[in-house]
Amino acid sequence: MQYSVNTRLVIGPNASMSVRQAVWFMAWMCAVSLAIGGFFALKGFWPILPFAGLELVALAAALAVSLRRNRYREVVDFDQDAIRVEVGEIGRGAGLQVRFTRSSTRVLLETGPYRNSPSRLLLSSLGQSLELGRCLTDEERERLAARMRELIHPGWRRKPDGRNPESAPG
Repeated sequence: MQYSVNTRLVIGPNASMSVRQAVWFMAWMCAVSLAIGGFFALKGFWPILPFAGLELVALAAALAVSLRRNRYREVVDFDQDAIRVEVGEIGRGAGLQVRFTRSSTRVLLETGPYRNSPSRLLLSSLGQSLELGRCLTDEERERLAARMRELIHPGWRRKPDGRNPESAPG
């Protein structure tokens, strides 16, 4: 299905390590760990080798989970009268697709149930809502909420003193 997109926002985690960097890091850690383990095994402390191997397996699993989570994306397309949200992983396509009517969509930023709980960014329209930006920090969610409000209703702007105008929708 083809549609014209005025603005596209791509939301994803801060992926600080590429696959190539993870492979190099894992290789380096294997070399260091096995060199130290081999040294102690030669000194007669051979039980260190199975534990070094377990540590490397745990590190490999943690890197695999981290790299998989780095592929997560939320794509929000704004066109003339609709907002389309696609959620999925890079290389696997969209696992969830939602369409909102632009004129009736509100952007909600809710505080968490506890003092240190993260905030929640919701798109809501006609009884349907979708949480966005779980991989973002609270500050990034606040900036994203303000940007999405501007995109949904272009006349809405935040006042210089940081307050929302009383007539601002959403």
